[in-house]
Amino acid sequence: MRTLRLEITPLTSPRSQMQEDEVFAAFSAAIGSRLVRCLLLFIFSWGLCLGFFSISHGQDTTPPTVVSTYPENGATGVSVNLAGISVTFSEEMSTAASSYTTDFDIWGTLPGPPVWAQDHRTLYIRRDPQVELPAGVTIAFKIMKLRDLAGNPLGDFTFSFLVGTDEDEHPRVVSTNPPDGATGVSRDLQTVSIEFTEPMNPGAISIATTVTFPDYTLSWSPYHTTLTLTRTDPVTRLSGGLTYGFILNGVGYENFRDTQGNFLPETIFSFTTVEEYDYQLLRISEDPGKGFHWPYFLCIPNHLRKSTVLLVEPNNTGNLSDDLAVHEASANTLVRARSNFAIALDVPLLVPIFPRPSSFPNLYTHALDRYSLLTTERLNGKNLARVDLQLIAMISDARQRLSTLGFNVAEKVFMMGFSASGAFTSRFTAIHPEMIMACAPGSPGGWPLAPVPNLQGTTFMYPVGIFDLATLAGSPFNLDALRNVPQFIYVGNMDRNDALDTREFPTEEKNAVCALLDCRPEPYISDRWPIAEEIYDSVQARAEFKVYPDVGHTITTRMFADIRQFLELHDTTRINLSEILLILQGIAGFSPSPDELTQGDVNGDGRIGLEEAVYMLEKAAGVR
Repeated sequence: MRTLRLEITPLTSPRSQMQEDEVFAAFSAAIGSRLVRCLLLFIFSWGLCLGFFSISHGQDTTPPTVVSTYPENGATGVSVNLAGISVTFSEEMSTAASSYTTDFDIWGTLPGPPVWAQDHRTLYIRRDPQVELPAGVTIAFKIMKLRDLAGNPLGDFTFSFLVGTDEDEHPRVVSTNPPDGATGVSRDLQTVSIEFTEPMNPGAISIATTVTFPDYTLSWSPYHTTLTLTRTDPVTRLSGGLTYGFILNGVGYENFRDTQGNFLPETIFSFTTVEEYDYQLLRISEDPGKGFHWPYFLCIPNHLRKSTVLLVEPNNTGNLSDDLAVHEASANTLVRARSNFAIALDVPLLVPIFPRPSSFPNLYTHALDRYSLLTTERLNGKNLARVDLQLIAMISDARQRLSTLGFNVAEKVFMMGFSASGAFTSRFTAIHPEMIMACAPGSPGGWPLAPVPNLQGTTFMYPVGIFDLATLAGSPFNLDALRNVPQFIYVGNMDRNDALDTREFPTEEKNAVCALLDCRPEPYISDRWPIAEEIYDSVQARAEFKVYPDVGHTITTRMFADIRQFLELHDTTRINLSEILLILQGIAGFSPSPDELTQGDVNGDGRIGLEEAVYMLEKAAGVR
């Protein structure tokens, strides 16, 4: 499915006003003299017309709704020569300057900007009908951030329609193996197959997934009616109890079509593996007494080494909801999806269950935005303030729990995340560098937080930079500590999911930041990486920047492999080669240098001997 996203940002909403007849009636009742009443009513009416007076009543709290769309939601057979779409609302809306963006040019060149009807209840987005839309493509519009005159948010609204004269002309998926919705699927599954109604074009194709599926090769049956995905690693098992979803012709992946060129409508299927685990998964309830007001998940691999480091990945639901169950389900999927990665890295994994409330839409907790550092709000009685400090409290609690189980957990943690959670990782590392052993933020909100207050005369307010970070966080920025944190900052070169956050920036500063970093709709955010890398280098930060070719807004198995290698390299709880060589030298009778002696002398007797050798062997075996 090709998706057009309509994003509308509201202007400041005017206050609600009483109707003039209500004003007159209320005012008349208070005046005794008919002549005086008439005179005053005339003066008051004149004042209302000129805007000198306004009388407000109880605040309107009813949110607007969408009454209808054209084409209708779910419509099929929509003309390829469609001249535009319209959305009608239940009441007058704030007529903000509006814009929309798209990953694809299928909508054609706009003859002008989106237009509001005179009553401000209907919005029109026109197109050139002479440029035909491709048949068989589902077009979806998403409206966000729109408000009525009282400031009540519409909430996200999406509608879609299928272009083409006859839906039956297009190919369909007949069956999949495993079947759609299957449960108890073996973790040793090696192939996934998809059967179509007719021969398909075997050209270059790609498939989106809801969670990362292991690397695979693609092969077609002789008549191109069945596609088979065969895993390239037959040894590593799939995660237990995890739902793997596959999306054909989803956004950014519209490449399935038959031999006649007809598109396959967006098709989704999934299966869930057997609930068989190589780890223990704990759900830790909130504990305000310990400093965290929301629960978290703790994944402990079954054969975890005794000396280890905690891996933290912030949760990222991807949408707003006041229902904690929504965010918990997303965090549960995340921790299960990352279980194999944690097992391979030989570390425990912590995933918090922070909400991203719809009651406070400006509050982007999952990205640790500036509102997250300032808010004092509560959701369902639970504290939303300073989720970064709440995460630190969760880390302390997890370390204590692991310690009681016999594990020696390092004081510092690994942290990783992608998209919003990548932004959280980047920003948390800048605020609390003393907590981080190494981190790997991926596509972090379109821009990794710059460890400088300004650049080329442009002020970098948080979360673009650190100009006002000390004020927001209540503590000074510690550059020296940040310099000691190895960072792996990565992105795909086709990634256009931009979330550069300049909200609350003064207009002049916002314009300056955008002039430097390119705030046009859907930029290739990897174009900003050289600027970010230059900034990090200028302050001697230990940051490695990497751009992956032919990758969009997703985290690939190649990225996972590189992240694992990076974190293993900087794991101070593991014995390293230099320590092994030092012990071998000592056992062989070679005299170590004073520096080497200080490094390897376990018992402080001034020499490298048997006790040091045993200690290092135990450490290598993971029992220390």
